[in-house]
Amino acid sequence: MNERTPLSDCVSCGEPLLSQADQKALFKQQSCSKDDTLESINCRLVELRPGMVAALYGGNGRTLTQGRMQSNSRYVHFSCLMQDMAQAEVRNHRCQPDVGSGHIIFAPGEFFSARYGKDYISLDLMVEPEALADVAADDYDRIEPDIRQGFLVRQSVNNRQIMHAAHILASRLDHPRCQQLLLQSAALEFLGAHFSSLEGTQRSATLPQREQMRVMMARDRLLQDLSSPPTIQQLSLEVGLNQLKLKQGFKTLFGSSIYALFQKHRMEHARLLLRNHNVTEVAMTMGYSNISHFSAAYRKQFGILPKYDRH
Repeated sequence: MNERTPLSDCVSCGEPLLSQADQKALFKQQSCSKDDTLESINCRLVELRPGMVAALYGGNGRTLTQGRMQSNSRYVHFSCLMQDMAQAEVRNHRCQPDVGSGHIIFAPGEFFSARYGKDYISLDLMVEPEALADVAADDYDRIEPDIRQGFLVRQSVNNRQIMHAAHILASRLDHPRCQQLLLQSAALEFLGAHFSSLEGTQRSATLPQREQMRVMMARDRLLQDLSSPPTIQQLSLEVGLNQLKLKQGFKTLFGSSIYALFQKHRMEHARLLLRNHNVTEVAMTMGYSNISHFSAAYRKQFGILPKYDRH
């Protein structure tokens, strides 16, 4: 890449283990679209072993990218959103992970729409079902029925473990001379983090589909304006779900209270704004009239005052 992008900030040294031509061919194999709206997404692909490829994707650093396409991928995708935002919708499943969490997706032949932030960075470990059965052993049995039926979407909610494993794998991908064994061990750790997170998603099966849809609607409404959240009562009325079920639904689907989820997204957006604005400007943009209250909330979220976190 000639110009500096968010992806080059994350993975900047050395040459990929796949040739540029092979990378482009593999990237194109994953989906097809009438318009090439996703051509601006930067990608770096590394084959770790037969049937297993790691990919780092990044936004163009200038504009939001969106498109609609059909999946041609033969892989099971284990993803982790590392920066900014990403949204995808496939077969009425909306995937909108928080930074540090991700999804497990297997949807060959399905049409999906996607949107990516300009500073988006995501790590994607792609594994063919046969190779996954080999490396995951008994854990594979937990998703095998869905894979056999040809469709799987599971949210990964164990954020800290997944993000930690993602950073280790991304850092090793950055060094072409890294031993193959170390690359594979990092990939297995990343896989293990995703399978561990499935324990937290089993609870969603106990939530009726109607309630799941209404809770997802409430989440979208909640995050619509990060400077001015609706009250729980307002959310409840708008989506047609009583307040108790709404609170329980957030705990079940997202492992978080309504306010904690909102505040997490609010502070992550504030962190992005701090790249180009001072603390006072960001606080006001995020709806804080008191700078000290903003600083306290920021430190609670990230363990550091915003003035020390400016890039």
